Amino acid sequence: MQSAKALVSILLVFLLMAAPTAGADKPAVAGQWKLAVQTPNGINNPVLTIHEQDGAWSGTYAGPRGTFELRTILVEGSTFSFPLTVEMPIGAIELSYKGTVTGDRIEGVVGNPRGEIPFSGERIIAP
Repeated sequence: MQSAKALVSILLVFLLMAAPTAGADKPAVAGQWKLAVQTPNGINNPVLTIHEQDGAWSGTYAGPRGTFELRTILVEGSTFSFPLTVEMPIGAIELSYKGTVTGDRIEGVVGNPRGEIPFSGERIIAP
C-alpha cells in the first residue's frame, strides 16, 4: 500500500511539472494582431494575420494601402520577420517587419528605405 501511495505521489508531481509546458508547442506568433505603426503621418493601425500549417507560415497584412498576402514569413520561437512591398504614388516601397511576441503583445521595427520605425500591438484573435 505504501508503494502505491509513493507511485501516485510521483505521478502527481510529474503531471504538475509537465502541465505548464503542455501548451508550449503552440506557435506564439500565430493569430491576428492589431498593430500601431508610428509613421511620419501619424499612427497606422494595420491588422496582421499569421498562421502556420504543416510547418509553413503565411498570412495577410491589411492596412491603409490594401490587403497583402504574406508568403515569406520566417518564425523562430517567438520572433518573426517578413518582407512587404507596398505600392505608393512614388512607386513600390520595400518594407521589412521584424518583431517579437510576448504573450498577447507584439513589438518590433519596420525597416524602410529611410531607416526603421517602431511598431507594437496586441493579439485580437488567438489561433
